[in-house]
Amino acid sequence: VGATQGFSATLRDQFGGAMTAPPAGFGWSASGGGTIDPAGLFTATSAGGPFVINASGEGFVGTASVTVNPGAASLSLSGLSPTYDGTPKPVGVTTTPPDLAVSVTYDGAPGAPVDAGSYEVVASVSDPNYQGSTTDTLVIAKATAAVTLSDLEQDFDGTPKPVSITTVPEGLSVAVTYDGSPTPPSAAGSYPVSASVTDPNYDGNASGTLVIFLTGYLLWEDLHFTEAEQIAGSADPMADPDLDELVNLMEYALGTDPQVAGTSPLQGVVQADGEGIKRLSLVFSRPVGLPDLQYTVQAADRPDAVTWQTVGTLTVTPDEPPQTETVTAWDSAATADAPRRFLRLILTLDAVGN
Repeated sequence: VGATQGFSATLRDQFGGAMTAPPAGFGWSASGGGTIDPAGLFTATSAGGPFVINASGEGFVGTASVTVNPGAASLSLSGLSPTYDGTPKPVGVTTTPPDLAVSVTYDGAPGAPVDAGSYEVVASVSDPNYQGSTTDTLVIAKATAAVTLSDLEQDFDGTPKPVSITTVPEGLSVAVTYDGSPTPPSAAGSYPVSASVTDPNYDGNASGTLVIFLTGYLLWEDLHFTEAEQIAGSADPMADPDLDELVNLMEYALGTDPQVAGTSPLQGVVQADGEGIKRLSLVFSRPVGLPDLQYTVQAADRPDAVTWQTVGTLTVTPDEPPQTETVTAWDSAATADAPRRFLRLILTLDAVGN
């Protein structure tokens, strides 16, 4: 297509001799595939054939045939490196000659792909008058996702402490490791955290450090006892390493030093309440805000009583400095009505501290 081919015709007499002058009305015609001018120059315009070329005049006819092959076309591809955004990613195709019809396949399928990945692209001219094809690779890159870590500081309570993860776009799958392990830690300490998006269409990661803090009795234990002393049991809540008859749990509850012997800070005092009625009271100072300890004051008529009543009236006064506070627990019975009364302090430590 697009090429030319010249034809010539010679009229001969009955003796085979060439006649020098063409017969009257001489002309050329083509049955298809192109056009032929008066000089016999055929210009191909469409592939196919064979087509018949006629030379005729004064009843004389001569024929020839011509086959027109498709012309060669070149193709170039563009848009081979897009980024995933959830929409199909067809390549651009340019042809020479321009604007030829083209068919395109992606890994053998006609539809343009959406997901990130690599796809073999084959583009072929589908115009009947031209032939040509080209092959290349379409690479749809993963989109970038934002990953944010939170809950990186947590208090120890013996349970696993996974971090919280948010992604933009939201809801992407993420793989998380803690110091190289996929299992969230439960022990107190610091752990490098790495989070990587595992969605096939997104890339993204974040890193940080998870810190699990000791609190309450466990923190107090670490502050007052060496590792060797803890292993030996000297830091156990019911141990009394300084032999002052105040076990560690009481020392913790009242803010005293478990390594230095001292006297009990609990005071039993008979004093008038806000209404001027004299009652037995238990007075003690304690650290503010211990998270794992409950204080209960109970009263009875005998120290060996089977039944003790919980004291419901407590007065708490902030100390100076404000790290401690003074607690006054009032017996419900007036000393005038019950001259012999006993008060006791019950301490309940959460299970993690035991």
